[in-house]
Amino acid sequence: MCFKFIIAGCCMALSVRVCAQNVMPVDSNYYISIRIDPANAMGGTVSDVFREVEYIPLETTAESLFGRVSQLEIMNGYYIILDHDKNAIFIFTAAGKFHAKIKGKPNVRLFNFLVNKWTNQIIFSNDNYQSMTYCDIDGKVIKNEKNWLPNEGPVIYLFTHFTSPDQLISFFPYRDIDPSAKDYRSYSRSLLRFGRPVLSTGMPYTAKEGKVDVTTSGIGPLTAFGKDTTFFFAKPYDYNIYTVTPHNIQLTYKFIFPQQLSLPPDFLTNPAYDLKRINFVNKNKGLIFCLSNCYQMGSNLFFQVNSASTTQESNLLYNLKSGDVVAFKHILPDAMSYYLPVYDNSSSQFDNLGFLFCDGTAVYTSLSSLIMFKAKAENKEKVEWPDRLKRYFDKGSAKDNPVIVRLKVKEEL
Repeated sequence: MCFKFIIAGCCMALSVRVCAQNVMPVDSNYYISIRIDPANAMGGTVSDVFREVEYIPLETTAESLFGRVSQLEIMNGYYIILDHDKNAIFIFTAAGKFHAKIKGKPNVRLFNFLVNKWTNQIIFSNDNYQSMTYCDIDGKVIKNEKNWLPNEGPVIYLFTHFTSPDQLISFFPYRDIDPSAKDYRSYSRSLLRFGRPVLSTGMPYTAKEGKVDVTTSGIGPLTAFGKDTTFFFAKPYDYNIYTVTPHNIQLTYKFIFPQQLSLPPDFLTNPAYDLKRINFVNKNKGLIFCLSNCYQMGSNLFFQVNSASTTQESNLLYNLKSGDVVAFKHILPDAMSYYLPVYDNSSSQFDNLGFLFCDGTAVYTSLSSLIMFKAKAENKEKVEWPDRLKRYFDKGSAKDNPVIVRLKVKEEL
């Protein structure tokens, strides 16, 4: 998933009416510095890294057929999947049985969706965030609600998470806005907003930084990892991970990469880069321009380093106890994975989203049926498939839906 934002001169009004608002400071007193060279990341076998692997084939019917997992959420026992190419949201049970489908409008892209597990709802926009549609887990519309209000902008935007039945945390990209404009609010220049309506903000930026054009990739900048009100935030063009709750912003991890992979130190502040930052990272393909897919389970930190290079290591696992770094795509199949892969090496870095979701006990990714059946055909080991995989291989084909892979990692690597 890749979104690009060029905010200067944009007429989008991204502010929301305020009630008793305050600026939340960033607590930088306690953090862990992590020095990493992705090129030195280790490989290993599946059983070296994981303690449990489960493959969940997704039922393939004429109605449920799709090609790629563009977004994955798990809510109250259901897999909820967006496929950008199909412009539809698919709902499957925990066993992989097709449950429901939500179709987007023709010629209007479903950029993403969010879930509210307190109300068991799936929320998305069919009109570029002018309004939001709320559906139940059966895909039935509950209500349509105005979202883009005159002179106020969207309440819910691309990167939003519910923290209670009716409260939100949202990320908004940098934007250039004149303080005298009628849609300007005191919090217009802030990357994080808390509440609905906005009660507090975080990460304010200067007028000069309003001309920062942003490209993002993967899952984020806000990511959930199994805690109701706690999220990771990876600021654009920055190598820090912040822990964000409705009441606190804490610098948690500070990554240090080799100089030849790092952006210039003044990349965010130097006006020479204004409205040229996306072009700069596209030209300098080896530079890491953002972190994404950030999750933590125990001592294991998952993250993706994003660059325009297709050969650089991207999806990484760092163990906080041992200091070991594992490259996801170099984890080799073994008996624990039935000699099936856990990474789709047939996809380019742009297409492979790596770790799609974390529920606090496991991380999830997906594999195409093409690579699953190819691996089965190439497998020279005698394998006793579990019942679910046996049915999948006996009755399915390489044209079937993708397979969800559920991975529980070892605490100590």
